[in-house]
Amino acid sequence: MSAADFVRDRAWKGSDSLGRLAMIGLRPLSWLFGGAVAVRNFAYWSGLAAVRRAAIPVISVGNLTVGGTGKTPFALWLARRLQERGVRVALVSRGYGGSARGVTVVSQGGGLLVSPEVCGDEPAMMARGFAGTVVIGVKRIDAVNRAAELGCEIAILDDGFQHRSLTRDFDIVLDDGTRGAMLPAGPLRESARSLARADAIVLTTAESTGAPRDVPTFHLTNRLTCLVESVAGEWQERPCGRLAGKRVVAVVGIANPQRFYALIQHWDAEIIDVFEYPDHHVYTRADWQEISRRSQDCDLLVTTEKDLVKLEAFPFARGMLMALRIEPELDDADRLLALIESKTLLRDIATEAPLGYRHEMPREEPSNGRQ
Repeated sequence: MSAADFVRDRAWKGSDSLGRLAMIGLRPLSWLFGGAVAVRNFAYWSGLAAVRRAAIPVISVGNLTVGGTGKTPFALWLARRLQERGVRVALVSRGYGGSARGVTVVSQGGGLLVSPEVCGDEPAMMARGFAGTVVIGVKRIDAVNRAAELGCEIAILDDGFQHRSLTRDFDIVLDDGTRGAMLPAGPLRESARSLARADAIVLTTAESTGAPRDVPTFHLTNRLTCLVESVAGEWQERPCGRLAGKRVVAVVGIANPQRFYALIQHWDAEIIDVFEYPDHHVYTRADWQEISRRSQDCDLLVTTEKDLVKLEAFPFARGMLMALRIEPELDDADRLLALIESKTLLRDIATEAPLGYRHEMPREEPSNGRQ
């Protein structure tokens, strides 16, 4: 077990005496981290730290914690819903785990233009699942402005709640109810008080109950819509019924895989073995050989779309490797879309009203928008 795995699985959960002892030992570092976050937030709130506005409106999808709360699938869902309304949308990401350093166009709606090794697994998954523009860049404002140059009218920033140097026109925070200490003694990047900055909060579990009363709140559930198989580099959908009654080996490289397992078991599939890797794991030939060796008696290898973009490079048997395609379902999606439209003037875009001011270059002075 790596140090990171030990901290995540034992110290954060306090699951045994050694884990609780480690959590206590890390508390002073959490206080220092929390103090630094508070100073940083005050600097942005007061205008001491510079904030820049991009050439087009920006919607952020983020959370409070390290690890997955379903941000990327939700950003994909939102991009598709806005695209259905006639809006030219770009998905923008930092490109974590990829080798690219400058602004890189991952897709313009026709598939991947660069490999997952260059752009990272999540942008590659976005490009596979979205018929629109995907751009990455460590400097997110440069990536958003590149999307504007490509004709996009709005950008959705994946994992952007803590990226405060870029003004967001609408902040959505996914909250799974996780509370506790801040990093490194716990999983929080910010305290729950930061939820007051959000324009909308999406609760992803029944335990998510701490939203501020004056922030619009929604409830989300994830639904398995189909399986996805890579055939000669093309992703093809397969019915969920292929899981029913099957002996399955699960292969996952995500932060919180329990909900992934529950979706498999919902279809009465039996999980006979599990390969758990760290989030954003880069699969090697040795990994492929070990997975193949231990899965000889199973009916299906089941993974996530984020892992499929990397695993499809290996020669698994035809029809053996499948990914779950998960679609978020929101309790009042039309209300959320209406809030976004009212805040970002998307209604004008959808009716083809003049957009002249939207494509001006960003100003350098601090913005009055949400920071």
